[in-house]
Amino acid sequence: MVYTALVKRLDPQIEEEVTIEIDGIEFTGFAFICPYKIEVGKSYSVLIGFTILDELMIREIQGEKKEIERIGLGYEYYIRGLLHEDTIDVGIVFTDEDEYFSAYPKLMDKHVEIKVDRISIEFLRTTTD
Repeated sequence: MVYTALVKRLDPQIEEEVTIEIDGIEFTGFAFICPYKIEVGKSYSVLIGFTILDELMIREIQGEKKEIERIGLGYEYYIRGLLHEDTIDVGIVFTDEDEYFSAYPKLMDKHVEIKVDRISIEFLRTTTD
């Protein structure tokens, strides 16, 4: 799903690190595709995803939480929301590009918590101001 993201912060040391806000949800991710120079305070069209380096850690949770929670000062996050066949709705929708969720049919349409190693951000060629 394409979102309009406001760039809140660019890391001066780590070129790919960017903090954005989408629909009131702020998080830091890695701009793995960025075909142009981005600036703080401007909005851009983006796609978002997640990266799992080792194994997927997913569990059902009680309640109807939809949130993204950073773990410590690193890049890991807990994303909590409603799991679907190829997406998780956490207030914004993350698509499961690597088909991790298909291994968890019993958790479909339930609220879950997933631990991800980082959030990926793809800046699209169309910009919005």
